Amino acid sequence: MTLQLSSTERNLWFIALLVSIGLCLFYGLRYSLSEGVWFDEALTTYFIGLGWADLFHFIARYEANMALYYIVLKFWSMAAGSEFALRVFSLLCYAGALWFMFLPINKHLGIRAAFTFLILTLCHFYLARYSVEIRGYALALLFMALMWFCWTRIVLDGERNYWLWYALAGLFAVHTHFYIALGIFCLGLLALPALKSRGDVGRWLGAHLVIGVSFLPILAFVVFKESGQLAWLTAPDLKSLIYLGFDYSGAAPEASRPVRFGLLFAVGILVVIGLLRVLYSEGGIKVRGNRLLQLWISALVIAVVPVGIVFLVSQFEPVFSTRFFTPFMPFYLMLAAIGVTLAFRTWALAPVALAMLLLALSAHAYTHREPNRWAEAFGFLANHCGNNQAVLYMTPRGQAAINYYEKHDPTGCDLDPLPFKLVPENYFKGPDEYPDQLEGLNQYRTVWLVMTHLSNPERDKLDRYLEQVESTAGPCEPAYSNVAVEIHRCSQVGIREVTKTP
Repeated sequence: MTLQLSSTERNLWFIALLVSIGLCLFYGLRYSLSEGVWFDEALTTYFIGLGWADLFHFIARYEANMALYYIVLKFWSMAAGSEFALRVFSLLCYAGALWFMFLPINKHLGIRAAFTFLILTLCHFYLARYSVEIRGYALALLFMALMWFCWTRIVLDGERNYWLWYALAGLFAVHTHFYIALGIFCLGLLALPALKSRGDVGRWLGAHLVIGVSFLPILAFVVFKESGQLAWLTAPDLKSLIYLGFDYSGAAPEASRPVRFGLLFAVGILVVIGLLRVLYSEGGIKVRGNRLLQLWISALVIAVVPVGIVFLVSQFEPVFSTRFFTPFMPFYLMLAAIGVTLAFRTWALAPVALAMLLLALSAHAYTHREPNRWAEAFGFLANHCGNNQAVLYMTPRGQAAINYYEKHDPTGCDLDPLPFKLVPENYFKGPDEYPDQLEGLNQYRTVWLVMTHLSNPERDKLDRYLEQVESTAGPCEPAYSNVAVEIHRCSQVGIREVTKTP
């Protein structure tokens, strides 16, 4: 379906696209840089800074799920390792993913649908955030989009030579995030009706055999060596699916009720309208040979089926979290883009502009990101530290975050870390493995205490440490706090300044 736009309409679409890019950068890159890295990002920055041997040891023991991401990002960080550069890597992956999805939409549905898709995904509050996360979700989305692009070439266009690229993309994808295996499962099933010859069956089997064999080590790791990183998750219920529906629709939890419910119902209605228009334009529900309907079904299955599978599995082993579905969210927005353009045609830009406004309001209200962000906390320490001082960390990831900022913006204070200096072997130590006695306290005039979201065992250990610190360095008083991080100053000298942010 090829549509020719007038020069005026084309210019208006380009303006809308530029505005959406600006919103993505403002609510994604700008916000993340101002707030800094959070817990999981601190883990990433720490381990890509290790030598190759330690990195592979870490992957094999703790995080085989994102192995390819860590390896690729380490190569990237060798050239540019600043927070900005690491976030730009994810942003480039996100841009590549949108491009691979843009091409089939443009080819089969026209430029209006393709522009609408780009605008919705760029303004989406959750995708704007994860487009710059120092985690593997943007890279996983890139491979998911590449696989879907290859699938459209194979199934819709009959270009069988794309099976090789499909297999390679799938092989890389499952080593970036194992949830992509659910997307591959969907694409594999959807490709079955298009198999017309023994050669097609052989290509289908070969591609999925390569992907499946490469996925076995990841599956074994998840089943037998899960390290407890998902212990915070609980079994989902119907309310979890409803909340996920809001997230898919671009409705942030903090947005106003009219914005939230407006986006939820508008996107849902557009999805239904898109289906009806596709059926009407093609003259029935016959799937074989109906490219538009096949494309629509592929987007729906990829967006919904992984959620259903994970929901059922999570009734026995909770693994249900919104961030894990990030690589599938754009496919739901694709369905809305199809509905907008098929329903409104030459007037599609009007509802798209309204959607942009609602999505921008939602993104502006979205403040409930991971609260453990460390840029400002590091800034406080950098401005108040001195010689003969130490920092007591009650979580290794807090030390990893401070170490990362210290590496790229040295304070010159050379604060000694307590209760131990972070190394790969002790990164995942629990408080029961911390030493009972803090060594060398007599040499410090001031000890900074850094805390965030302490568990009960960590609080018990902290009580023991406080007795030792206060008897040696002096009483501890609050010096800084944000939503999740607290810093106390323990010294005989009074605190001259207290910084507190809401």
